[in-house]
Amino acid sequence: MTARHHHFLSQCYLRGFTNNGSKKSNLRVINVADGTHFETKPRNVGGVRDFNRIDAEGVDQNILEKSLADFEGEAAKAIKGLIEGEDFSGERREIVLYLIGLLAVRSPHRREQMRAFQAQIIERMMDLSLDSKERWDSQIEGLRASGGKVLDNVTYEDVKRFHESKAYTIQVARENHIRIEMSLLQTIVPLLSARNWSLIRSDDESGSFITTDRPVLLEFEEPENVPAFYRRSPGFGLDKTYLYFPVSKHVSLLGQFSEHQAEMGATRTIVASLNSAMLGSVYRQVYAPGLDFPVMSADGKVISGKALVK
Repeated sequence: MTARHHHFLSQCYLRGFTNNGSKKSNLRVINVADGTHFETKPRNVGGVRDFNRIDAEGVDQNILEKSLADFEGEAAKAIKGLIEGEDFSGERREIVLYLIGLLAVRSPHRREQMRAFQAQIIERMMDLSLDSKERWDSQIEGLRASGGKVLDNVTYEDVKRFHESKAYTIQVARENHIRIEMSLLQTIVPLLSARNWSLIRSDDESGSFITTDRPVLLEFEEPENVPAFYRRSPGFGLDKTYLYFPVSKHVSLLGQFSEHQAEMGATRTIVASLNSAMLGSVYRQVYAPGLDFPVMSADGKVISGKALVK
């Protein structure tokens, strides 16, 4: 039987934020909207039905899901190597950067943003098309002349009334989302590779890194020097930006164009600052091995993640 529950957050990735990294180990999941929390296994979060399914004639519906499963086997080995103290270089580096790219461009939230954007364009095109009966009739005649299907019993007034009622939803085919995502991935990965990456390690004393359902954080290094309109949309190839990615509960990566590659240990304050940055970009859920991870309070003090929950 074919599995229909597809993960946009890799299970091999989420296992790094469980208590001991095994398939049977649990995550602590925090819902940021209301502060509720629960424990569960990685397979139960970060997934939606048919997220990777491709419905096209002559194509295996599960070809993408199978390909991603093969890749995630390699990603699991690369993550395990970093956790065990190996350096961030060679094939391991390439695999992890590809994983970062996948997580950056693929999520239900990003698909909804893209759908809403495309829907706005279509709405505006319909506004222009229905601006007058003469314009509408001209377009219909053009469609008819090119062999397009036209319903003669639907009038301009019918279409305009329906359009203005907004009693419909504009959907975008899943396959179109996948096509765009794979195209973006090919653009983003070389830009990730061009950055200099620092490997940051924590321990039990300095505390655990957390991750979220938006695990790739891209920000300006000096947002106060960027016009307010552009602050929330830095580009992957833009200078003076940093990309932060928590690899596991005790390993994270920081990519910049301005710094050389390094490996460093993190104090509890650094872990708290990085965790707080992640909290600022979350969609719906936070994932951690427990609730006692460090974060920064509003007045700049290091506090426990327990303060975030009910």
